[in-house]
Amino acid sequence: MAFYQTEDQIVSPTYNPAFLTRQTNFVLSIFPLAGMKVSYNDQKVIKDMILNLAKGNQTNDDFKKVLHSLIKLDLFYQRMEIPILNVGYNTKIGSFNFSIKDNMQIMSDIKEEFSDFLLNTSERSIVLNSLQSFPASAMHYREFSLGYAKEIIENKLTIGLRAKLYFGKFSMNSDVKGEVVQKGENYYLQSHDMVKLSFPVKIITDADSILRSISTSDGFSVGNYLMNSGNTGAGFDLGFTYKINHDLVLSASVVDVGKINWRNNLNSIKFKGENQFPQEFVKAPNNNGILIKKEGFSAESTNIPELYKIELDNTEYSTNLPTNFYAGIKYIVNSNFNIGLVDRYIYVRKLAFNSISLAVVYKFNKKLTISTGYSVINNSYFNIPFALIYKWNSGQYFVGTDNLFSYIPNSSSGFAGITFGTCFYLFKSKNEKYSDDEYLPFYKVKRR
Repeated sequence: MAFYQTEDQIVSPTYNPAFLTRQTNFVLSIFPLAGMKVSYNDQKVIKDMILNLAKGNQTNDDFKKVLHSLIKLDLFYQRMEIPILNVGYNTKIGSFNFSIKDNMQIMSDIKEEFSDFLLNTSERSIVLNSLQSFPASAMHYREFSLGYAKEIIENKLTIGLRAKLYFGKFSMNSDVKGEVVQKGENYYLQSHDMVKLSFPVKIITDADSILRSISTSDGFSVGNYLMNSGNTGAGFDLGFTYKINHDLVLSASVVDVGKINWRNNLNSIKFKGENQFPQEFVKAPNNNGILIKKEGFSAESTNIPELYKIELDNTEYSTNLPTNFYAGIKYIVNSNFNIGLVDRYIYVRKLAFNSISLAVVYKFNKKLTISTGYSVINNSYFNIPFALIYKWNSGQYFVGTDNLFSYIPNSSSGFAGITFGTCFYLFKSKNEKYSDDEYLPFYKVKRR
């Protein structure tokens, strides 16, 4: 979000393809110097889990902490983008760009009455015969794209378009639902519907089709996973900028309108479980369609295996891409200073994530630009975005964060993110331009 108002920065055209007209004539960035973008909420819990995994001491208790933390969230969000190649070129007929990058995104919302009833050991109640859904979407895909932008009305309207080809590596989409039903004097926990999965895994069930474990398949290798090209899809980005007057610029875009068809490594799971709720934990009988449980019950400590009865499914399926909508307005105070407001709305399969940011951009000189401000990121209200762009004759460095507060120890902020990288301007003249009256007889421009 901190880079949206700096259109001449190499990351900004990924938010709006119309910004391509602001790129340098010939620009190149390549992995690993191209850097990456990472952002996620519930940042303290996720950071601790990643550190424990790196140290090799992640325990079941650590995973339980993560699960309980996610239940407290209205929505969990995580996204990573790894640019592999980015080439841009400006011509008289428009601005072109070719890029390759990997995208990974997770969104889930498991904060529901049913999950809280199962996992919280304190006294809880639940409405009978009320389906609770647990939508989740996780995806890893490689993207090849060709972008084009052109100024349609001089100094007024610019339009950009990007065509995309996707190759899916991993997909998980959950439509799982849970409920508690009453049959006679007994109560039953039930699970329904599908987790659609495309990933090389080995799913272990017992003789009663009850899920026991999931692990990577015996023939799994990172190389085969990354080179998988069996899941294909297509999509596009579309955007524009419109200069209302000399000082005010409006922009909007839609990014990743498309879908991927998943055809290989299909290991979908259909839940059809039913497990009797232990009578010893029933505190009160059905009272107006509500069941109240006693303290002490938890799905982690009480054996309820039949709730995880499943059926395997290898049917092909397709998923829409997480689509991003951007809308921004910028007030240009002068050539070195502007103020902008941008809203980003992400939507995928019953899940939505909204952010709004107010940013100020100041150019200290030809080399250094700083962007900062304030943003609300979904339900996180303590976020200070900050970005630095340093340019030299042959390229630019850039680094930015969605939230400076996330780097403060014991911060209450729940969102973190970082973007960084380098790009190069190819075939750019190293000589500065001079007016005719600056040249004297026998004057020779000094090369820099």
